[in-house]
Amino acid sequence: MRKKGTCLLLAVCCAVFLTGCTGKVTEEDNSPVPTLRPAEARYTAPDGDGIVAEGREYRIYLPGRDSLRMVSRSVYLEPANLNDTAEALVNSLIAFEGDGEARKFGGTRTPELYGTHPIEISGGVCTVNLSSSMLQLSLSDYYKHCLALSTTLCEIDGINSVNVLVADKSVALDISGNLPMGTLIAHQGENIAVLWEQMEAKRTPLGEDSSKNPLNSLATLYYPLPDNRGVGCTIRMVNFEGQKPEQLAAGLISAVNDVRRDMTGGQNFPELKGLMTHDPVVSELEDGTRLITLSLREGTEAILAEGRTDLACFAAAMTYTLTTFIPGTTAVCIRIGDKPVTELKTARFNAVTALGGLVTRPAVEPFLMSNVTVYFARNGILCECERPVARRSVDSLRAQMCALMDGPDATETEEGISATLPDAVREDDILGIAAEGDTLLVNLSERFRAEIQERGRDEETLICYSIVNTLCKNSGMKRVRFFFEGEQAEYVAGTIYWAGEFMYNIGLAEKGLG
Repeated sequence: MRKKGTCLLLAVCCAVFLTGCTGKVTEEDNSPVPTLRPAEARYTAPDGDGIVAEGREYRIYLPGRDSLRMVSRSVYLEPANLNDTAEALVNSLIAFEGDGEARKFGGTRTPELYGTHPIEISGGVCTVNLSSSMLQLSLSDYYKHCLALSTTLCEIDGINSVNVLVADKSVALDISGNLPMGTLIAHQGENIAVLWEQMEAKRTPLGEDSSKNPLNSLATLYYPLPDNRGVGCTIRMVNFEGQKPEQLAAGLISAVNDVRRDMTGGQNFPELKGLMTHDPVVSELEDGTRLITLSLREGTEAILAEGRTDLACFAAAMTYTLTTFIPGTTAVCIRIGDKPVTELKTARFNAVTALGGLVTRPAVEPFLMSNVTVYFARNGILCECERPVARRSVDSLRAQMCALMDGPDATETEEGISATLPDAVREDDILGIAAEGDTLLVNLSERFRAEIQERGRDEETLICYSIVNTLCKNSGMKRVRFFFEGEQAEYVAGTIYWAGEFMYNIGLAEKGLG
């Protein structure tokens, strides 16, 4: 994903959006002119953090008994973070007993969520791992159940596509075990029998060579984040020359390469095909699952380092990409020269031991990150960038503030992007963040207030709105109200009236697209 995107034009002298009134400085007097006060505040400064979520009604989708359509039913879920909401919604789908129109999900044997981390959400993509009881279904029924699952999960804000695994493996939709289902999106109101016919049309006819049958499929691509920050993901439509697992692997690696090189600073990322001594090799493990081996030339680690990534993040990205898409694949082996890599070392994550050189999806799970949008500065205006955060913290307001405090990475700094918040402020200067209605309440320390005052009038607006826009953009809330040590301050550096409510203006952000 691109780390530079929307530049938000901020005219320091006039772009202060408050529901109350802003202070104005005259030429004769540098002190703020008294203004009308907003209505008496009904809010209390938060002491600690709260979840920004509300209980709401969702729709779950089940295959209809007529096998032609999906049937929706409503369920109510209590407020929770994104990951827990997704898990609760899947469990509600599984628990539904069926009725005169809707079939029970999973048929006669109720499936369960599988593994230690059965729900993974990153970059708007949710991957669900179900138990092997799903394999009792025919291929057509399995596909229709997966459509119902993806349509259900896409009801959640923050999820726009879904992968389905069964016992850690992608399931093929043909008897040869080669045709991948790929990444799914929502299909409300569509004829699921027709969708299955379209999928069947992609199969290689019996007796024909699947290597000569091209495939076009939506796939989730996991890529190494710059500066060894882990693994991110996005979805792309990928064209494959054929349907052999080796061809699928080659196509995915090429697509990952394109995604990574399209990112900010991506011109330094090496061409992955040039690092490989030969095409991917697919073999069978003792349990009947597939292993994909990638052989890289000597010196690969140094070449990757020049592209601001390390071998560990590269291996994690390849493992996630290949095991998510290619049916029956459970492990990836990375070889450099004639030796398999048996340990993945990185400065940011714990070392991963690859027994026998086999890197599995569960082993690299800590590498998978999500991302939040933060607002840094460039040339005196705000600049929208993306910052990786731990997946389970993606909807944490504190994590979003901490990402803003971290400042730009090396690549962004080279492009003239700078931090907005003072270097001296730390996470413990965030005394509390909570929500009331559509308003975020942010309680900051006295040190935070003093640092804003120290920065002065020229930087005050950038500091304020980098926080407001970051929190509103990621949470969907409409306004922010600030406190310092539990009390509201009218003026800090003298430019703006801090006791008002600050709003993120989407229209202004859209005008700044560039």
